[in-house]
Amino acid sequence: MLLAVLHPLHPGLAQGFFAPLENHPSILQARLGLEAAQAQLRATQSPVSLQAQGGVSFFDVTPPPGAPTCPNPINPQCANLPGDGRQISLGLTLTPFAFGDVSDAVNQAAIGVEQASLGLRQARTQLEAQAVEAALRVRLAESGLEAARLGQRLSQASLEATRVRESRGAASPSEVRQAEASLRQAAIQQADAERNLALARLSLADLIGQSSTALPRLAIPSQNTPPAVRQAELQLAQAQVAFDRAVRGVLPVVQGSYARNTSAHDSWSLSLNSRTLQPTLSYTSQSQGRSAPQDRIHGTLQIGLSANIAFGVVDALEAAQKQVEAARQAVEAARRSSKLQEELLRSLLHTAEQSLINAQQVRTDAERTFSEARERERLGLASPLATLQAELSLAQARLGIEQADLSRTQRLLDLYRFFALPLSEVNR
Repeated sequence: MLLAVLHPLHPGLAQGFFAPLENHPSILQARLGLEAAQAQLRATQSPVSLQAQGGVSFFDVTPPPGAPTCPNPINPQCANLPGDGRQISLGLTLTPFAFGDVSDAVNQAAIGVEQASLGLRQARTQLEAQAVEAALRVRLAESGLEAARLGQRLSQASLEATRVRESRGAASPSEVRQAEASLRQAAIQQADAERNLALARLSLADLIGQSSTALPRLAIPSQNTPPAVRQAELQLAQAQVAFDRAVRGVLPVVQGSYARNTSAHDSWSLSLNSRTLQPTLSYTSQSQGRSAPQDRIHGTLQIGLSANIAFGVVDALEAAQKQVEAARQAVEAARRSSKLQEELLRSLLHTAEQSLINAQQVRTDAERTFSEARERERLGLASPLATLQAELSLAQARLGIEQADLSRTQRLLDLYRFFALPLSEVNR
């Protein structure tokens, strides 16, 4: 089986490698979105809310016939005519438990928190996968540069050998030109490899800075709920909330309140309705006191019933029910599709693992060939050019290992992205 890449990550290694990503704008954006959703949920779950209201009224008073303009404190006919009025109301609403519309708001906010949390996990998984790929591309570029340098050395040695053969009449000028062209091509490939390495290092530094933390080893993730399925489940929950709200909208609402007048200017009231079951305690103070005979009323109990039935209510309820059923079918479809996609991703990973094993065998063979070439050169049975050719083949085999390892890791990262599993959480 495979190698070190299958072994669990040493504790703390993943955290050190991925730690710089926590300040990346994409993760910061997703985290702030989650914090906003959590704050919204806390707001809907608040057990107490306070309302305050105040106002002032100015009266345009018409005096009795023949009387001077009012208000006029000297004129006794104007003494009982106010020029203004003031009123202050304070209300305290309690939410002992979520019910009705309050429950809908809490459920909706909770769904928002789950969606934001899923978005953060997806953003973190995507960014951490990019960091691993960037680190592997640096290693691939380093191997590519090593092979390119050996290729240039081999082309230079081949050109020198061809020129020697030409001086002895054993090679034609055409062969010399071909050797020179091969050297120029090798130089171009080396320069291209150097640029690729610089770009790969720049890409990695953009993600995790100049950290020299070792590349983490990744374990194959186990089965989990894919985000596509979870999103469908959340949409089903939203559809159910909308249906419950539609049903509650056609139910009659019972309202009850009791008001107690403590003075001619002050009163207290307690109210409750069947839609939310939130008791509200209110206090009202007004500058204009109650006059007879209302001043003899000390308490008022009111019970009311209200209903809002429209002609299209049946169709509206049917539409909401159809939305729930459609969302339920979407969940089933997402599960089936995700299962097939997971099987495909695991199959591709298995193929990539086999390719990596084959690349390792190629490298082993190249190491033996290189060792044999050096021994033959030591014994005088082969030229240094043959040894250099074997060394280049070994470098190319190592490059093949890096390419196969990158391909295998990309297939593994596809599984992490598919499940929205942050690498820093799974590989602890």
